Order: sequence, then C-alpha cells, then structure tokens
Amino acid sequence: MNIAPVIIIGSGLAGLSAARQLSIHGVEVLVLEAADCVGGRVRTDIVDGVHMDHGFQLYNTAYPEGKRVLDYQALDLHPFSAGVISATDHGRVKLGDPRELLGWLPSSVTSGSLSAKAAFVRYALAQARKSPAEITHSVDGSAHSTLERAGVTGKFYSEVIQPFFAGVFLEPNLVTSSRFMNLVLLTFVKGKPSLPRNGMQAIPDQLFDALPTETVRFNAKVSGVSTDSVRVGSEVINARAVVVATDSTSAHELSGVDAPAWNSVTTWYHLAPLGTLDEGKPVIIVNGGAAGPITNSVVLTNAVPGYAPGAQLISTSALGIHERSLDLARPLSTMHDTDASKWELVGHYPISQALPAMTPPHVFRSPAEREGIFLAGDYRTSSSIQGAMVSGRRAADAVLANISGQGTPHV
Repeated sequence: MNIAPVIIIGSGLAGLSAARQLSIHGVEVLVLEAADCVGGRVRTDIVDGVHMDHGFQLYNTAYPEGKRVLDYQALDLHPFSAGVISATDHGRVKLGDPRELLGWLPSSVTSGSLSAKAAFVRYALAQARKSPAEITHSVDGSAHSTLERAGVTGKFYSEVIQPFFAGVFLEPNLVTSSRFMNLVLLTFVKGKPSLPRNGMQAIPDQLFDALPTETVRFNAKVSGVSTDSVRVGSEVINARAVVVATDSTSAHELSGVDAPAWNSVTTWYHLAPLGTLDEGKPVIIVNGGAAGPITNSVVLTNAVPGYAPGAQLISTSALGIHERSLDLARPLSTMHDTDASKWELVGHYPISQALPAMTPPHVFRSPAEREGIFLAGDYRTSSSIQGAMVSGRRAADAVLANISGQGTPHV
C-alpha cells in the first residue's frame, strides 16, 4: 500500500529543518517550494564573484539548534570582532572587548558614561548566566524600558545600544520583546556572530544537501491546503500530513493563522578598492547620530575576503524601504572615516518582509498545529535563524507524534 508523503510547504530554514527531522525518522517527505532554490529569506546572490546576502545577516555560533544540526567546519565560519564603532556627531567612538581589541581600550573607557557602560556589561553577563528556558519564561517588556531600568541610559544608549539593536530588530524604538533581546545577549556573550565562507545561502544549502534526492520540488506554488492534501495549480497532491513552513503572511493566507507585522530593511552593497577600511577589522559601524538614514554599515571582506575577491565589499542597511539611488556617499564617508564618493554600487535589496515583529509579551512556543495543519516558521518562535530551525523540528516532532497515534505534543 502506498503511503502519501508528509508535505512541507516552503524550503526556508523552517521547512528544511522539518524535512530533515522527518527524514531521519524514516518518513517520506515532499517539500513544495514556490521559488527556484531553497533558503527563503536566507539567500545569497553571487554576481561576478561578489557575494550579496539578501539583507545583512550573521550566524551566531552559540545557536543551540545550529550547533546540534549544522556542520560548522564545512560552513567555514568567519567571526566578527567583539566590538562596535559608533559614528556620532562628535566623531567615531570605538568600543570593544579589551581581550580582543586592546588598542580600543582608551576609547572604550573614556567615551560616554562609565556607569551606563558598566550597567550594560552587568546586564549582559547576567543574561549569559541564565538558561534559555529561564529567559523565555521571564517577565517581558520592551527592550528599551528594560535597558532603561537597568541603568543603560544617556549617550551610551542613544549612540551605541539603540542603533545597534535597531539593526538587530529592524525597528528604531526598541519596542521588541526584552525576552528576545536577552536571548540575543546570551548568544553574543557565548558565541561569535559569523559569516560562512560562501555566504549565508550555505546554511540552507547544507540542510538541503542532507535530504534524500528529489525531496524538494521547485517552482511549485501552493494555492490551497487541507489536513490531507495540497493544491498546486490544477494538481491536488494527497498528504499524510501538511506542514505550512512559509513566511507568516503566506501562512496566514493558506491556513488562517494570525500573522505578526513585518519589520523592513533596505541593504546596499558597494565595492571599494583593496585597503584597510576600519583597521581591517570585521566590525559593525552603527549610526550613533551622524547624518543620514543609515542604521549600520560593515566591511564584509574584513571577515571573508572571498565575498569580493580583489576588492572591499561594504554592506549598508537602513530601516524601511529606500530607493537604490539614495545618496549615501556622505554618511558612508563619515561612518568609515574615508572618501566613499567613488565606491561602486553593485547591489540594492529593499526587503519589506525582513523580520516578523516580536512585541511583548512574546511567546516562544506557539502551537505547532492548528485545526489539523502543522505550522513552522520563525514567527512561531523567534525572529532568528535559531527560531526558524527549532520551529521546523518542533513541527516535525508534532507530525511524528500524530502519525504514531500519540497526538500532537505541546511543543
């Protein structure tokens, strides 16, 4: 007797993680992907040897799900420096871990309020001593109000912390859940934000390569779902179970599940001649009060020279959607302490659906099943690579429990 496969809609990190978990347990899986490659929002374009991720993204080596599933050696992860440069209206301020950036110690000590910096260090280390479970079940509030109560205030907050986390959350006022911020702080203390040698696309590609052949069908846009079938064009495909692992907007259209609002971002890529911008260090430059709409900018080739062989590649992001032609020369010159007027613009990525908003109180374990349809995606857990991957595994575990007759677990 032929048994219908479990159908997973979407081959982003959530869908691939669900497919991986089910395949490991011997369940036949069919992944239907509307695009022509895997990855979802984690994608890399390679144009004339230049690697351009779809928006500025980093992978943190402390992600528990990634450590469990991914082959870090094969990804060849290149870490970023443990520091940040803030471009302010009174010059560039360098702050870094003295164990790694000893030369930045004078700036780190003398800039801004020492008490606010000490308060932030205490707060971050306190989060690092907690387990993820402790953090996700703690009292929630906005990141801004929580940091303010902790004593992270004044210029240190406005010039460093606020623009830094605005680039992480993709929203300017830090109304994002403090629970999520605390998880981010935990990973920053315990891990290294990094880039794979071949771009962020290497992460979904690795998950895809581990699946049985012909598991994923591309250019297959699903128009309707039920508990035991999906529709692709005029074709109806029977399913043992259906997992909707799309972005939250598509999931709402297919299953009716509530979808959070989206935070948007625009990223530009520029090429500059070989040199030593930002001391040759892979460090994020945040806009701490300098002119212009930019949130952050970073010389990616300081971390991975292969992102643009023979040149320096600069990724620059601004919250919201902006035109390709936006004049960035002056703010980039200020932020990188150089003349950026001759840099070549090679990429422009306006991303209206970049991250699902996570307002408090944020729930990290949304049900993996709704009216007989299983759900996966970062919006079900947290807006991160870790969240997408763990949501896929939880959905797969719920399917496995349902198949075995044990019912859907509370995952």
